[in-house]
Amino acid sequence: MRKLERDKVPAPTSLDAPSVAVSSEKAAAAVYYGARIPWQKTHVSYKFSQYKGNDVKGALRLLSGGNCAYCESKIFGNGSREVEHYRPKGGVDGALHPGYWWLAHDWNNLLPTCRDCNKSLKQHIVSPSMSLAEVESLMSTTPKHLYGKAMKFSIRGTRAVGHTCLLQLEDPLLINPCEQDPKGELRWNFSTDLPLIEPTVGPNGASIYGKYTIETCALNRAALVLDRVSTLKILKYRRDLIIDRMNKWNGSLEMLEVIVKDVESLTHHADLSQPFSAMAAAYIEEFENHLEQWRKAQGLPPF
Repeated sequence: MRKLERDKVPAPTSLDAPSVAVSSEKAAAAVYYGARIPWQKTHVSYKFSQYKGNDVKGALRLLSGGNCAYCESKIFGNGSREVEHYRPKGGVDGALHPGYWWLAHDWNNLLPTCRDCNKSLKQHIVSPSMSLAEVESLMSTTPKHLYGKAMKFSIRGTRAVGHTCLLQLEDPLLINPCEQDPKGELRWNFSTDLPLIEPTVGPNGASIYGKYTIETCALNRAALVLDRVSTLKILKYRRDLIIDRMNKWNGSLEMLEVIVKDVESLTHHADLSQPFSAMAAAYIEEFENHLEQWRKAQGLPPF
């Protein structure tokens, strides 16, 4: 998960200057929920459909580079994309709550996600003690437990129950990559062949935001980890190639230019458009420390 810059993407017209369809649905939803106060367990959430027009999907693609906002897998080319409501519109697990229905058409509440992060599905979860072979073997078995966000949305503070409530009084445990830099709450473990994501650890222990986000979105599910392995192999190959050239460098300007180009090629994997760019950025950051030491030892200017 990486920081996303919503302010760099214009709000979709269908939501910002509401279309007739969006305006009608918002009005109908207000009437529907207004007639159901207080909310009861027997009540059924309103069925929204007008928040995911093509202009919304296009804007979400620009926002995330075509990747899932949570796990960063590529989603816009395989039909698995979901227009996700960060604050769930249809209810909240563990609470007698109608859901944040008044935010159903709010651009600031929408994120592009993959199906496996967004829905409650049976999935395998990888633990740090597993080997690559064990994970590959696990994939041939039937998962038994449900993982995925669905209507999970735990908070600290006072939960909003209507449009007059202040969202600022909520402290959501789920990281919103448009409002919070995930880098402060999540870290990568490259100590094994399996690139796993973990909560950062500070003076008060593991990040509650990182831990909740990893568990809620199943960010270490087996299929996802195996996809990350493929990207990590490419990163390791390119890193080893650069190190080999560094070790063989004889002072040649031409060879130095090749090294610099190789480094530029490696950093491309951390671009927004690339899947798992946050993982790539963390891996490259570790390598850049080695690269910087070599540069200084050779008396070279910054690349």
